[in-house]
Amino acid sequence: MTHQGRTTRNVFVAVAAMLMLAVSALAQDTETVLHTFTGGKDGADGGNQLAVDSAGSLYGTAWGGGNQSAVCEVYTGLLGCGVVFELSPTEGGSWQETVLYTFTGGRDGALPVGGVVLDSAGNLYGTTWFGGDSKPANCNLSGLLPGCGVVYKLTPTAHGPWKQTVLHAFKGGSDGAYPYAGVILDPSGNVYGTAVAAGYMLTCNTGGGGCGVVFELTPTPSGPWTESVLYAFTGGTYGNAPYAGVTLDASGNLYGIAREGGDTSISCFSPEFPGCGLVFELTPNPNGGQWTETPLYAFRGGVDGASPYFGVTLDAAGNVYGTTPFGGDLKSYSCRGQAIPGCGVVFELTQTQGIWNEQVLYAFTGGDDGVLADGPVILDSSANLYGTFLYGGGLGNGGVYKLTPSGQAPSAESELFAFDGGAAGGEPQGSLLIDSSGNLYGMTLNGGKRTECPTNGCGVVFEIQQP
Repeated sequence: MTHQGRTTRNVFVAVAAMLMLAVSALAQDTETVLHTFTGGKDGADGGNQLAVDSAGSLYGTAWGGGNQSAVCEVYTGLLGCGVVFELSPTEGGSWQETVLYTFTGGRDGALPVGGVVLDSAGNLYGTTWFGGDSKPANCNLSGLLPGCGVVYKLTPTAHGPWKQTVLHAFKGGSDGAYPYAGVILDPSGNVYGTAVAAGYMLTCNTGGGGCGVVFELTPTPSGPWTESVLYAFTGGTYGNAPYAGVTLDASGNLYGIAREGGDTSISCFSPEFPGCGLVFELTPNPNGGQWTETPLYAFRGGVDGASPYFGVTLDAAGNVYGTTPFGGDLKSYSCRGQAIPGCGVVFELTQTQGIWNEQVLYAFTGGDDGVLADGPVILDSSANLYGTFLYGGGLGNGGVYKLTPSGQAPSAESELFAFDGGAAGGEPQGSLLIDSSGNLYGMTLNGGKRTECPTNGCGVVFEIQQP
């Protein structure tokens, strides 16, 4: 899965899971490669989320390449700490990439994995997993880049690169550390997100600050932004390690996942970190202060799924949809030998008289249907679900899938496109975008041209046209 010597890929994706294996199926839809990353100044390895403006231009991040500095090479195996880019359609039908910002790996941040979101004025917001304030001891751990990560804003300029403003640089204490996922905006322009840890990222001190946080950033009249920790995870029943971002409902409640914790009577990885993860809801406290967390569902690591890694999606009725990379079909030969059996699931949570129940809509088998749902699902107007799987599929390099409601589980799954690991890209990851015509947009971790990324390529931005 990784380019030669690219330890980061092992860190990132192995954190998500020891995500493996291959499968086969025929792809039926058409792919257009909008941009092929070279690993140079244009970037390498697409981030987890694209944004689109009213003119149809796409915005995203690549967490490698860029300034050609060696400071981030320990993670990416490439020179550079990542970029924010824009892809614009041209009159000739091709797409033009413009690098809007290049990270230096210093106070401005490093490795923008989570992607970006747009506000109504055309500004971009995102996070970097590392970089920022290099002074706190908790953010200068052996083997890690200095800094606990930042939340940033990019503002257009008249000419040249956009202006970056660091809205918050994490200190690694009660404010959180290492924001892996992207952020969301509410109608008032406040920013919400998660940080995987608060304190040392590889420990979770029950009752302390090491299990991750959900935060809000609010602008002040004088200019600087203020961070409020809405919820600090304590581990155990309430979960820890929120690798995904949060989703906002119409009432102002937040929904998300914790990769660990939940049902502490079981352990998916080790006795040190009991539980197989959970889906949670955060409700504002009318008296101020930290919000109230309600665990909606705790995974048991069996047929119900295990260790959720990407965020959840809500439908108009308030039902919750998501994926897990493990669990599901425990008999699948292809997914045996992992830390947790099973090739992953797509699930739905519905509420009846205050009780949330899970229904597994689809369990990946490691066969023609692919392996490892490696992103959230999105909904179209007909209640079809779309997502990506990292490995397997018709050509063994991951694919884009569609789940069609069947009235009862399991839903009917079809592979819309199988990546070849070459020019078409390979190992898609993160959230898809869908336009009004049903076309899908996303990014891959590798494939494309073998230039600065000679083993597997540097990834592509793609469009899938449905018939």
